[in-house]
Amino acid sequence: MRYTLAFLLLPLLLFQPALAQQQGYWLRLYVRTQLGPRCTLHSEVDERRRALPDQQWQLITHQHLHYRVSPVWDGAAGASYSWQPQGGVLVPERRTFEEVSASFPLSARFRLQPRLRVEQRWQQRAGSTDEEPAWVFRARYRSRLQLECRLSEAWKLRASNELMLHGLAFDQNRLYAGAERRLGAGFALELGYLHLWQKATGAGSLLQRDVLRLTLFKDLSLLPAS
Repeated sequence: MRYTLAFLLLPLLLFQPALAQQQGYWLRLYVRTQLGPRCTLHSEVDERRRALPDQQWQLITHQHLHYRVSPVWDGAAGASYSWQPQGGVLVPERRTFEEVSASFPLSARFRLQPRLRVEQRWQQRAGSTDEEPAWVFRARYRSRLQLECRLSEAWKLRASNELMLHGLAFDQNRLYAGAERRLGAGFALELGYLHLWQKATGAGSLLQRDVLRLTLFKDLSLLPAS
């Protein structure tokens, strides 16, 4: 357990003060539809906004199909589409991705949940010309370690650290802590704080973002009622 906590807190020790600091809030709808005993479709819509002044940072959607290999292991593949304002225009991005995740019980309350995701990203180049390609391709590798604590049937706590790399180059790091409350009828609400370090345009410089994230979960099932 102490090694897990050390990994989650490592970014606080490694990263230097950022070039700029920004605040924002993310609002997410997350629907999980059970298609079969082992298959679940995950659908997300995430509106990400800056604060002071309030303006859109990014709108992103994800669709990913999960297959439960065993009670511990899960595999998934999916696609994403996003829009991000840049210079007064909306710049789109398309992604496909594959991931593998696990959920290891540490005790009756705690679970350790690693995840590895590989993304294929196509980003439209703003102001592209005939000499430059309109879409730029990059692969990104995401490694996340999450610790989950079940306080009761209604409450869960989560803490995670996720590192993202373009090849061997640093892209961003996300440190997160949140609490989930089950509401009944398949609904749950999660409120969390996300501290994000992201590579800036300047060499060796970082952007630092403080984000409040609110997620509404809904679980659906297409299985016959037993």
